[in-house]
Amino acid sequence: MAKEVRFSRLVWLALGLAILASCQMNPSGSTPQAVQVAGVVGGTETKPTLLGKPLDLQGTSLTKEGEPYGGSVLPGMVVVAQGTDQGNTLRLQSLEVQVELKGPIAALDVNAGTLTVLGQQVLTDANTRIYEKVGGSYRTLLLSDLAIGDVVEVQGTATESGILATYIERHPRGNNEVELEGRATNLDEPAKHFTLNGYTVDYGQAHVVGTPREGAWVEVKGTLSGTLIQATKVVFKTSGNNQFGASRRVELEGPILGLDPTQKTFQLLGYTVDYSAANVVGTLVDGAYVEAKGQVDANDPTLFHAQLVKVKYPKSYPAKAEAKGTVSAIDHQGNTFSLGSLGFYVDANTVLKRDDPDGPIAFADIQVGDYVEVQYDPTRTDADMRYYAVRVEVKTNQDGEGMEEWEGPVSHLDATSYTFQLLGYTVTTTEATRFEWRDQAYGRADFFALLQNGDRVEVKGTLSGTTIAAEKVELKGR
Repeated sequence: MAKEVRFSRLVWLALGLAILASCQMNPSGSTPQAVQVAGVVGGTETKPTLLGKPLDLQGTSLTKEGEPYGGSVLPGMVVVAQGTDQGNTLRLQSLEVQVELKGPIAALDVNAGTLTVLGQQVLTDANTRIYEKVGGSYRTLLLSDLAIGDVVEVQGTATESGILATYIERHPRGNNEVELEGRATNLDEPAKHFTLNGYTVDYGQAHVVGTPREGAWVEVKGTLSGTLIQATKVVFKTSGNNQFGASRRVELEGPILGLDPTQKTFQLLGYTVDYSAANVVGTLVDGAYVEAKGQVDANDPTLFHAQLVKVKYPKSYPAKAEAKGTVSAIDHQGNTFSLGSLGFYVDANTVLKRDDPDGPIAFADIQVGDYVEVQYDPTRTDADMRYYAVRVEVKTNQDGEGMEEWEGPVSHLDATSYTFQLLGYTVTTTEATRFEWRDQAYGRADFFALLQNGDRVEVKGTLSGTTIAAEKVELKGR
């Protein structure tokens, strides 16, 4: 991305970290360290993390694109944060959620893992988290759950050629509010118009930041009608001086794009990272998920001089299906495992992680009995018809109770006895079982009339032998 991109978002990080020097000693006896982070949230919906550490958000100033934010901080979100590292937690003073793009899906290719929004290509991989807010909570989706015309918000690493998404949120249809970035062309200052990614932007009634300039990188917020965007805010990017003198540590974490091995640079969450003088651990490729430590250039607030770059997760592939359950068998030497009747295999590009403490693990760390969430590609199988796992995450139960939840495709559906099979288990239901689809409750007969073999369902209940007595069955997708 051009160096002027995101200046207005990044320069605020330079403000006022000297006040952190007055922090009290933490319980472990070590002095809290001031920290500034641009990164991707990890952990769980109830226990978000950065840099692998839980976030203490009590008293934190939360904003989203410069405006007050009262929503949840979810895995996959791109945030810029400042605070102190307390040893076991990050205690934050401020956290801003950064959005790259928001608008309707114009094209969708589930096999390739891509979508097009407002003229920009969005790439997905195993680290992309997709959510939808339902009532007061969020539910996870797959790319196959999205459709052309859906309104989505996208966060991730952007270049001029596309965005590698870490977070996608589906919003209700009919929402015509949009956000996008790109090069302003065909600027007509008297008419207050310019073209952006094939759309005409009318900024006559907008709050304008910066000086309108042909070819400038701009951020636009507004409302969409056909191919016209009536802007409410337009930011024309300019460069400026960096104010990071008070910073004790600057860390970046997320997926990279635009790798240039000759210039030894890549793009990461709005920064151009210069790794020419860095200690690089692991192999850098587009799509790899890295941690970078270093300093922001004194004169260019979008240029980051890395001292250490560590590959945290390898380049991964888009997920097309999902399963949750307990590991019933595993072959560490053969790189295979099973969840009941579903078999999977992994390779060097499979993302292997644990949610608490958040971070990468080795395949040898996964054991029979672990509760895991598996994202996989059902179109890729080995000789024994095991599916290719693009991501395996060992889930830790925060409540200390046994995991009683399974997710996967329905098979052997019997609408007469109101049973089906899931991961090789027989799921039984009663009139007391709760049935849901798209946040709507169904009676048992109506739900089974709707249900089809191959549908993806989530079941909560009690396992006895090979039978799950379902307390709740939710149709997740088809």
